[in-house]
Amino acid sequence: MKKNRIGIVKKVIMAALVMGLIYALSPNFLKDSDVVAIDNIIIGNPSEEVLAILEAASEIVMPYNYVNKQSLTTNRLKQVTATMALPSRYDEIVITWESSSDQVVIEDVTSPLVVASPQGSQTIDIYQALISSTPSIFQGANPFILTATFHYLDAALIKTYEGAIVPVMPNDFIGGVVFTAIRYASLFFEGVLTTLGLSLSGTIIGFTLALLLVALRLQKPLSRDSKMTRLIKKVGTGFAKGYITVFRGTPMIVQASFFWYGLGLFGDALLCGLFVVSLNTAAYIAEILRGSINAIDQGQTEASRSLGLTSLQTMQHVIFPQAVKNSMPAIGNEFVINIKDTAVLSVIGIFELFNQTTKIAGIHYRQLEAYLVVAIIYLFLTYGVTWILQKVEKRLDIPIKELPSSN
Repeated sequence: MKKNRIGIVKKVIMAALVMGLIYALSPNFLKDSDVVAIDNIIIGNPSEEVLAILEAASEIVMPYNYVNKQSLTTNRLKQVTATMALPSRYDEIVITWESSSDQVVIEDVTSPLVVASPQGSQTIDIYQALISSTPSIFQGANPFILTATFHYLDAALIKTYEGAIVPVMPNDFIGGVVFTAIRYASLFFEGVLTTLGLSLSGTIIGFTLALLLVALRLQKPLSRDSKMTRLIKKVGTGFAKGYITVFRGTPMIVQASFFWYGLGLFGDALLCGLFVVSLNTAAYIAEILRGSINAIDQGQTEASRSLGLTSLQTMQHVIFPQAVKNSMPAIGNEFVINIKDTAVLSVIGIFELFNQTTKIAGIHYRQLEAYLVVAIIYLFLTYGVTWILQKVEKRLDIPIKELPSSN
């Protein structure tokens, strides 16, 4: 009975993941529109001076958010939920507006609106563009096109603005959580992919580097070694100790800032983030492996040497395989830690899961709902990865242990 329940739960989770993937790949469900935005069109035969005035006005004038009186930039115009203000004049230029959508109704008469300017507050005459209805969360966004005609003297310039009416977030908390999870599923999905990619790749690369570090760390100068060999071993051991001390003794957020803002490495934030995660992980896994190697019975090394194996062969065929197997729980734990710690890479502009959530929270200024959704996603990721690692450990016949964070 218990196995049947577990099987049902697994199927439900898999179905949810597939549906989320499908939604994420087509996030907006934009309806097809018969209206297509056109480039600026000149009417009449204006002189160069008149044409320059019209073009300058068309670059400056844009719709406003009627509520908070913010200019609706290209991105903001794609997130319309309430009444817009459309300027009717710019100096001596008269502006008329038309809408391609029945859901954007432009009033025939103008009304005054007080706006801020470098010279102080001023009143301008605007047309109100009323939003008759907003789509539901499952409809996505409804596109529209505003057409502005700039009239000056005997000439005119026609300019188009592409926008979209988007669903409105409910005022209640639960509704806001559901809205955030569905509306921004694509952004969350992108963040999850970036987070998993950085943490998994960083753990694998870090593990590879850790093998080299621990090999250097365990070198001991012997009396039979030549002076040069002893010097190389001392330098290698000193380098490994210093590397591990530095990367374990400084926060990852400081390392990321140092390599990105200080040294300007790579010129790509994602590559720099992977570099930092890999180097940081290598330091922790090197110490994990060193402890695992030291825990192996010294008699195995002596037995291997008595069979004629060299020190290198002993480490390669006898000690390292056991050390890696015994370290699997702790290495898996490092992977889980990296899933959470990649959140600090938002400081260098990587849009992993946390940074995507910060962007989402800033759209509606509803922090609690967005961060609750991301907390659930992080919990799901870490629990899922831990469950998979436990299955791997069970197959490898490794005792399953609950390990604390190494950070």
